[in-house]
Amino acid sequence: MKYFKIIQNTDSKIIGKYPQVKDLKINFHEARASQWGKIDEWKSDDDIPDLNNFLLQTKSKFTDLISNSFIIVSDGIFISERCKEIFEKFKVNGNFYNATIYKLDEKLSYCFLKYEYGGLSNIIWEKSEFIEYNINTLEFGNIVLVKNFKDYKEKVDSLRISKNDDMALWNLFPKLIRINKKYDMTPMFKYGLICNENVKNAIEENHLTGFLFEPLEIGISFE
Repeated sequence: MKYFKIIQNTDSKIIGKYPQVKDLKINFHEARASQWGKIDEWKSDDDIPDLNNFLLQTKSKFTDLISNSFIIVSDGIFISERCKEIFEKFKVNGNFYNATIYKLDEKLSYCFLKYEYGGLSNIIWEKSEFIEYNINTLEFGNIVLVKNFKDYKEKVDSLRISKNDDMALWNLFPKLIRINKKYDMTPMFKYGLICNENVKNAIEENHLTGFLFEPLEIGISFE
């Protein structure tokens, strides 16, 4: 099965002005907007920011995947209700929350798909493989095995020391990722949100707007 990285479309012909959602109808603190940056996992209603007062920029268009200035694709996405209905036919590693987006006097019901950054807790670290890579020179190094996320960070630090890399150009990138449960769509460490070919086909066949895809060149295995 092929897998793809999901990318927000920024083409003005499709979405209008980027990011499509930039402001709120209510006060920043009243909307608990600071929650976006400090709450990784929403365990109670108190953790969830206000999801019902987002404003679409005047020159932006409603699409099925909405770009925004509040959170990056690595942590969650705003999608239409129609998009949610299609996604619910698949195994999605995340949770759906109701949301509302306004444009002038127009009001549309949306959903926010929230997931764990990188899907870190689902990675079987000791069975995965990483490779040394310099993002500036595009140079590859050795394949590295790690025990867990802490060990991963320590080996990244060690790699940069060994390369005298003060600019953080060297890093460890996934070569083979093993995941402890099978998903059709899941956050992926270093790659944001990914989906398999079945999800991609469903998005395209239903003409859902705002989506772009980039093929993944890494190995993905579910156990």
